[in-house]
Amino acid sequence: MSPISVLLVDDNSFNREGLRLYLQREGFVVLEAGDEQSALELAERATVHAAVIDISIPPDAHTLPRVQHSFGIDLARQLKLTQPALGIILFSAYEDRGGDVLDLIRSGVRGLAYKLKGCAPTALLEALHEVLAGRVLIDPEVTNPRSLAEEFMTRLTAEERPWVEGILARFDQLSPREQEVAYRLAAAHTTEGIANDLNVAPRTIEHHIGHVYEKLGLREAPAPLHRIVLLTKACMIIDLWTGARRW
Repeated sequence: MSPISVLLVDDNSFNREGLRLYLQREGFVVLEAGDEQSALELAERATVHAAVIDISIPPDAHTLPRVQHSFGIDLARQLKLTQPALGIILFSAYEDRGGDVLDLIRSGVRGLAYKLKGCAPTALLEALHEVLAGRVLIDPEVTNPRSLAEEFMTRLTAEERPWVEGILARFDQLSPREQEVAYRLAAAHTTEGIANDLNVAPRTIEHHIGHVYEKLGLREAPAPLHRIVLLTKACMIIDLWTGARRW
């Protein structure tokens, strides 16, 4: 498999240096940017699998650092629009900046983690692997993942709720490999992308996707509900519940 490329975005060169050296030791290829515009240009011309972004980056190199607006959130939104399967970790030194991240999650964005600065390097590495796999991970100091999971349940429509509850009840019936495929599918990964991530043939992934839909009862879902939307909402709730138990 080809090395995983990570875009590191922070206007503080000292912070970038430490993270770059650590990620390179872990086998990642690291690209660096100090502002939103430079990061977008890098992502456009280079292959990027994940991004680690400081929430407080400036929009461009000519703007004073540490602006109050969360330009890192703007960057994350733009990257997700053009590359939905991209894994993103958002960093902040302040707990109260988490509201912007929660809005992203509430909109259904997956492959996303939010960590407070100062976490252990191993926690960053864990978060990186999680977002690459299409998962969602939130620092519990920002919000209670259980409460957010319950919020997602209350926002389901009357038509969606029985289907999502069915997925939640049956998800453990999937094999570990089928669960990996389901999480990536829910995070907008393509069949070819999943095959590359898991180092198998695309036809094998198509076979797994068929089993996922069959075991979760989604083959019978009415067309207007879109089974991938139902799967995405269920995976979001599972991730949040898992996060609540983990902490």
